[in-house]
Amino acid sequence: MARASMLDLVLQKLVASRRGSPRILRPLHVESAPARVSVVVPCYNYGRFLPDCLKSILTQEGVDVDIIVVDDASTDQSSQIARRFTDADSRVKLIRNSRNKGHIETYNIGLAQATGTYVFLLSADDVLTPGALARAATLMEMHPTVGFAYGWSVPFTSILPPARTEARRWTVWDGKQWVSALCRRGGNVIRSSDALIRRSVLEEIGGYRKDLPHSGDLEWWLRAALVSDVGIVGGVDQMFYRLHGSNMSRVQYGTTLINLEETKRAFDAALSAAQNLDLRRIVYQTLARHALHFAIADFMSDPGGSGRIDSYKSFALRLDPEVAESREWAALERRRKAGIESARRNPIFLGREQVRMFSGKLGWRLWRFTGM
Repeated sequence: MARASMLDLVLQKLVASRRGSPRILRPLHVESAPARVSVVVPCYNYGRFLPDCLKSILTQEGVDVDIIVVDDASTDQSSQIARRFTDADSRVKLIRNSRNKGHIETYNIGLAQATGTYVFLLSADDVLTPGALARAATLMEMHPTVGFAYGWSVPFTSILPPARTEARRWTVWDGKQWVSALCRRGGNVIRSSDALIRRSVLEEIGGYRKDLPHSGDLEWWLRAALVSDVGIVGGVDQMFYRLHGSNMSRVQYGTTLINLEETKRAFDAALSAAQNLDLRRIVYQTLARHALHFAIADFMSDPGGSGRIDSYKSFALRLDPEVAESREWAALERRRKAGIESARRNPIFLGREQVRMFSGKLGWRLWRFTGM
């Protein structure tokens, strides 16, 4: 515990020293009327997972919750399972699409029916941790400028791991500073849909974009942060994210290059206005460097990865022609010049791979601490 607390203190000082740093606050426990939260549960052929999902919502304490299950014309028993819950609990409502409309339209159908002060979108294969909704709602009740609040999600396969349920800190970002930080990061920090959004903000920005089936969540959060502040419930686990063979993100959008392209599209959509040109330039530079890092990683670790190198380089040059003068570009070319076998035995190259891995772990810890 002492070691973890010392590391937290170091990370907190590191965050505070950064330009545009967020406010890190002590969580408050406030006795007040339970917040009204509508949870939208889109479901397509996830009937086997649906009971765990719904039970985790119905047992949430400290909030007045209702559930909107939207079955996207499933061919399994999803609707029958949902009806068992609607028959047993008036807080559960079922909407069944007459035909399969896809996940984006299904999300929007459910979001349009939400009546709570706050709204949460939870996939039918995922599970809330105990107290998750109340923790996020309390932060937002105490900070009315916060448009959405998120936390840490824990992956699992079949058995739920232990969850941290006592918030250690609140982090409140100015929304535009959060967007700027996300541009410098070059990717999403909300790993699933695990964020509670204020319905007034939802009504202001609208739902998900149909032309962004892969990265619509990233664009949605960017759009929300441009009109409100952002909250993070820290030191706690807010959701369990189920890993299985039919995860949409794995089945349809499984390659790194596709993810880079879709991430670019999300930032393009959210930052389309002229006043955001500088932020788009930052995103392009960041994504170009990411592509080269992936190229180096493929070259050094994946025996069949060398064939993707040119695709990564083309992507990087398209976004930022000046990346050809960068250290990352030079590092990749040095490895290619040495040849695959020689580069993979070179102690200098191997040492730099270790440094890269360590930096990644530190970045992961910082992400877990600050939500960024």
